Amino acid sequence: MKVLHILEYSRPNISGYSLRSDAIIRHQRQLGIETVQLTSQRYQDFKALSEDVDGVTYLRTPQSGSLLQSIPFLNYLHHINHLAQRIEAIVKQEKPDLIQTHSPMFNALAAAKVGKKYNIPVTYEVRALWEDAAVDTGKTKEGSFKYRLIKRVEQMAFDKADAISCICEGLRQDLLKRGISPDKVFVTPNAVDTARFQQLTSPDKSLQQQLGLTGKKVIAFVGSYFKYEGLAIAIDAMTIIAKSRPDIHLLLVGGGNEQSALKQQAEQRQLTEHITFVDRVPFEEVSRYYSLADALIFPRQSIRLTELVTPLKPLEAMAQGKVVFASDIGGHRELIQHEKTGLLFQPDSAEALAESVLTYIDQADLFAHIIDNGLEFVRHERNWLTTAGNYLPVYRRLISGS
Repeated sequence: MKVLHILEYSRPNISGYSLRSDAIIRHQRQLGIETVQLTSQRYQDFKALSEDVDGVTYLRTPQSGSLLQSIPFLNYLHHINHLAQRIEAIVKQEKPDLIQTHSPMFNALAAAKVGKKYNIPVTYEVRALWEDAAVDTGKTKEGSFKYRLIKRVEQMAFDKADAISCICEGLRQDLLKRGISPDKVFVTPNAVDTARFQQLTSPDKSLQQQLGLTGKKVIAFVGSYFKYEGLAIAIDAMTIIAKSRPDIHLLLVGGGNEQSALKQQAEQRQLTEHITFVDRVPFEEVSRYYSLADALIFPRQSIRLTELVTPLKPLEAMAQGKVVFASDIGGHRELIQHEKTGLLFQPDSAEALAESVLTYIDQADLFAHIIDNGLEFVRHERNWLTTAGNYLPVYRRLISGS
């Protein structure tokens, strides 16, 4: 069985999207699936049209030079057609049995054109709904004409795909409300590679000293700085925490479109002594920064996107033996049971986050209990080999035509 994966981004880019894609591919290979990987023209940070990343070859799509790219709405159609041409070239070369496309919807629409032409089944993995992501980035408002148009186009992608996988139950339920047959939708949940993310029992002393964190209680976030991650809430929470517990320190590792605003906020709140920013670090260095944390924080805002979609990072934290503080939203509740596998607090509230940290940070026995449960959860329920196995029966059914 050969499967062609169509992706928006990939490693060496470090993001939840890229890491999930890489993990799925590697673990599908462990199950005997031959995979081919192609990124869309949205990803241009490459040096060659074929690149090896730790044993996985990613094929690239060159950027189009067409003027259509700059014309609103027509640029979307051109994007689909340009990607479809690249997919068709790879299909002719590799002759896959199935095309597995991943969010966003343009990838699915491009793959569907090629799949129909060559009679190849196409599955579409939904990681987030495009219209909700557009609201979060400020490109449109919920209920606007553009919002409704995007939603209609995405419905076309759902209709054209032969099967749809969702990364969580929240997304599956939303698709069912749209009238999509339950027989067409299945769940391939976020998971973690427990071989790569192993339990950490002591901090990296040299890095701890380098960052001036010796003797501190460290709460950390490692990931991308998107608005919906709620990091502004975490900074405001530190204005409360620092008053009574100056030994508690916030470590933010990563980068993104909110980075400059967050740094400015920290300066305005006079919190530079209590918050350390670290730019994105290489994948192989990430665990060193996790090791410094007494706990990880995930203060995601309560918006439609986060209520429906589960994140990846809390699972990585659990796999490394770290307690997670997370806002009480739908996406987190699929992963975290309060005081069992993590600690939940009221979303969109700096006061609630501060109170939760101050209440629990020194409860060593509860932390040990949560760490044990978290490790059990990721090792037996949320590992990538189990998730990769969820695709197999669907692939077999579609390829056989039954």
